[in-house]
Amino acid sequence: MRRLYFGLAVLSILPFWVVTYLPTVDGPCHTYNAWVLRNAGNDAHPLFPLYYELNLKPYPNWTGHLVLADLMYAVPPLVAEKILVSGYALLFLSGAWYLAGAVRPEERWPAFLAFPFVYNGMFQFGFYNFSLSLALFFFILGVWWRNRERPGLPLAMKLNLLLWLCYFSHILSFGLALISIAVLWLATLRRASWRRHLLHVPILLPQIVLPIWYFLRLGGGSIPSDASFQDMAKYLLRLGVLFTFDRPQLLLATALSGAILLLAVLTFLRRNREEADGFLLLSALFAVFYFVSPDATAGGSVLKPRLSLYPFLVLIPWIAPRFTPRLQRAAVAALAVLAALDIGYQTRWHRVLDGEIQEYLAGLEGVPPHARLLPLTFDKNGSSAVIPVLYHAASYAALEKSLVDWDNYEATIGYFPLRFRRSVPRIDVGLIETRAAGFPVKRYKRQVDYVYTWKMPPDLPLEDQLAVHYGAVWSENGGILWKRKKKDGSL
Repeated sequence: MRRLYFGLAVLSILPFWVVTYLPTVDGPCHTYNAWVLRNAGNDAHPLFPLYYELNLKPYPNWTGHLVLADLMYAVPPLVAEKILVSGYALLFLSGAWYLAGAVRPEERWPAFLAFPFVYNGMFQFGFYNFSLSLALFFFILGVWWRNRERPGLPLAMKLNLLLWLCYFSHILSFGLALISIAVLWLATLRRASWRRHLLHVPILLPQIVLPIWYFLRLGGGSIPSDASFQDMAKYLLRLGVLFTFDRPQLLLATALSGAILLLAVLTFLRRNREEADGFLLLSALFAVFYFVSPDATAGGSVLKPRLSLYPFLVLIPWIAPRFTPRLQRAAVAALAVLAALDIGYQTRWHRVLDGEIQEYLAGLEGVPPHARLLPLTFDKNGSSAVIPVLYHAASYAALEKSLVDWDNYEATIGYFPLRFRRSVPRIDVGLIETRAAGFPVKRYKRQVDYVYTWKMPPDLPLEDQLAVHYGAVWSENGGILWKRKKKDGSL
């Protein structure tokens, strides 16, 4: 079973290596910023130090960027990105196997349920740091559970290192990991060993510093959700977070959700009360968090889809329906086939969308190195039903040519490792991403050398405004590259 599991785990990275460009939303932006970090102070990239500066405050979002930047010393940026996401997939699946074995060493097979979660919507949105934190979440719970009866220095060192690494990946998984330990700590508290159990409190005390600092810095208002309870329940129970490319994928997500819930019911009916039931309590608690949470808070966005993952993930190590060996083998075979089909499905879609990204980027080949680029993308999805894979695709061209990408949203937010210099007159990213049709060309022409429009609707006033200050130097397949005119009107 172990060989089958890890054989499929290695196969799960196949979609990443059959393409030139990974079809994610924010992935190009993360890779671009890691490239800027890698080349800080490098004279071969003269615009980078003029427009960007390091943000050395201890915000989350550092892990993925540092790993990417370090990998870029050895391999090209696109290869570094593939190594990072491959590492995430293998770490995630290894974590699921590790936690399942920590809770039920004799019944690890439910870890096969984790395979479709590798390609969840948050990963496809390019939330690389959050994805890494999900994998670390498994290991944190597994390390604590394995060592809960031996709270000493070895546990303190391993647990705190994992938690710090998780914090610098994403604060949501970090916070939920601490809550999980607290719930499981209460679930395993016994009168005979309560003094030893209390040692877990000082072990975890170092973890209060960074989140307190973070929320003092960013603990502002929240954006409440306007979704109805019925819509939220439907999204959760159908595992809508796994719906990324086309509607048939919902069949897989719904089937997986049904399988997990059915196995959970069978486990509940066939087992006596035990310490591991704390995971069932956690699942219910995380479901409550999902329903009552806002859409965004303290700098974090897309909160509900992220939270919808955890009620299912914490059930996996608890599931143990006491199948006969024959029935267990059948379940493993079915889940392995499901995982293989999903890998094939993902491979197909990665290739399709990679072709569309390459078509999009073809229009940027005429941009010379060390220029300032403004992409205005009107069709961001391509063939994808959910994931707007062209949203930040121009960042791939920006890193290849050392361009300043004005759609670099990370550099405007303030809690990523890189930010625009305060002395730089910036362009409102909202104008680029959500109000492109009304972009004030004349106001920003001194800051933009090239404008790239993709699938711009016909007869849009923007086209006439661009023609006044820019000239079209390339036009094909719905893409137009505009170069700023000189004072005499020439190009």
